[in-house]
Amino acid sequence: MSLGYEFKSARHSFHLAVGQGAQIHVEEYGCEQGVPVVVCHGGPGAGLVPAMSCLFNPRKYRIILFSQRGCGLSSPDSLQHNSPAHLVDDIHVLLNHLGIEKSVIAGGSWGAALALLFYQSHPERVSGLILWASFLAETTDLAWLYGPHGAGAQFYPELYSDFSHGLKSEAEILQHYYQSLTGIDELEQHKAAQLWMAWESKLALGARARLANIEQAHCAVQQARIMCHFFQPDKYQQLNNISQFKASLCHLPCWLIHSRDDLLCRYAPVQRFAQKHKAQFYVLENAGHAQRESEYFDAIIRASDLMLCRLH
Repeated sequence: MSLGYEFKSARHSFHLAVGQGAQIHVEEYGCEQGVPVVVCHGGPGAGLVPAMSCLFNPRKYRIILFSQRGCGLSSPDSLQHNSPAHLVDDIHVLLNHLGIEKSVIAGGSWGAALALLFYQSHPERVSGLILWASFLAETTDLAWLYGPHGAGAQFYPELYSDFSHGLKSEAEILQHYYQSLTGIDELEQHKAAQLWMAWESKLALGARARLANIEQAHCAVQQARIMCHFFQPDKYQQLNNISQFKASLCHLPCWLIHSRDDLLCRYAPVQRFAQKHKAQFYVLENAGHAQRESEYFDAIIRASDLMLCRLH
C-alpha cells in the first residue's frame, strides 16, 4: 500500500483570467516537458487539493491542478457566470494559456463529470481519461442522494430526518437549501451549510464522517452553496445525462476506478458506462467514496502509470 509519489511544492502557481471577471487559481507540479494531465477536483466547489499531484509520476507528467470558478483561491466567490458550461470553457482557456494541444484529463466524483463534459465539448484536446468515484449525473442521481427513498435516507433515517426538514421530495429539499445558502441571513447560511456538509460527509465516509471545524465554516458555506447551485434544474440539465454519451470512448485510453459500495456515486451506472465504452475498469471493495484512502491512491497511480505506457 502506498500514499502516492513523494509530495513536493508546486513549481508554478498563478491566477488566470478566464472571462466574465473570473480568475481561476492554478498550480503546476512535476516535469514541464512531461505528459500534460489536468486534474479536475470534486465537489462541485471543493477547490484543488495539492495532494492529488502525488497520483502522477512527477518525472513523467506535467501535473496541472486548478480550482474551479468560485471556490478555493479562485475569485470572485460568486455564483454569477458559474455553470458546467463555464467550467468546460475555463479548461479550454487554461490549455490554450499553457500552450498545451492535448492533455490527459483526470478527476474524481464531480471532477469525473467535468472531465467527461470537457471531452464531449473538446474531444480533440483529450489524449486520455482517468476517472475515479465517478458522478455521471443521471436523472435519478439527485433522488438517490437527497430523496426520501434514496440510499442515504434508507441507511441513515435519523440524520435524514434532520437534513430533510420534513420536506417530501429532493426538489423541495434542494430548493430549501439553495434559498438558505444564498439568503442574506449569515447564521442561516452557516446552519444550512453544516447540515448539508454533514449529510455529504456521512454518505462519503460513513462512520468516519466528522463535522467541519469552525475555521472551515466559510469554506463549508462556499462549497454547499456551489453544490446546490449546480444541482438547480437549469444548471443540472447542462450535464446532459453524461451516461448517455453520444461519442464513443473506445478509441481513447480510459480508466475508471470505482468502489462497489460507494453510497455517494452509484456503482452500477459506472459499470455500465465502462462496459459500453470498453474502458479499463478497476473495482474496489469496501472503499466507499473515500478517494484519499490508500486503496484508491494505489489504483489511480496504477492507472496513471499505465496511461503513460498507452500514450507512448
